[in-house]
Amino acid sequence: MVYKRQLTLKKEKPITSEHQLQKACVSLLRAHNMLCFSTDVFNGIGFIKDIPHKAIYKQHIIACGAEPGQPDLIILHNKEVTFVEFKFGKGKKSENQIACCNKLEKMGYEVLEWRELEQCREWIVSKVKEGSINKLSHEME
Repeated sequence: MVYKRQLTLKKEKPITSEHQLQKACVSLLRAHNMLCFSTDVFNGIGFIKDIPHKAIYKQHIIACGAEPGQPDLIILHNKEVTFVEFKFGKGKKSENQIACCNKLEKMGYEVLEWRELEQCREWIVSKVKEGSINKLSHEME
C-alpha cells in the first residue's frame, strides 16, 4: 500500500505591526542565506519605565555605537550592504531617521523603506534575477 502525503501550505498570519513585519522579512531573507542584523536598539527604551534608567540606557547604547535614526535592519549579501527602515500603517520616518538614511545613501549604500512583506519579496526576486543572491538556501545543499 502506498500512501501519498498531501502538501499543504501554511496560511500566513496577517501582519499587524512594524515588529511583525520585520520578523517576517528577516525570516524570508535568512531563507535566502542573507545575513541580517537588527539595529532596532532604541525600541528597547520603551520597556524601561524608570525615566532616569531610560536616559542611562540611551547614553549607553549611543556610546556603544548606536546612532539615533539608524535603520532597523542591515542586510549583507554578496559583498553588498542594504539598510532597511520598517514602517507600518501611517508611520513616518523621524527627522533623525531621514537624516541617517540620507547620509547612508550619500555614502553609496542602498537604503530601503518597507511597509509590507511584498516589498521584501520583490526585492529578493530582483536580487535573484540579477544574480547577486541564490534562490533558496535548501537549493544550495
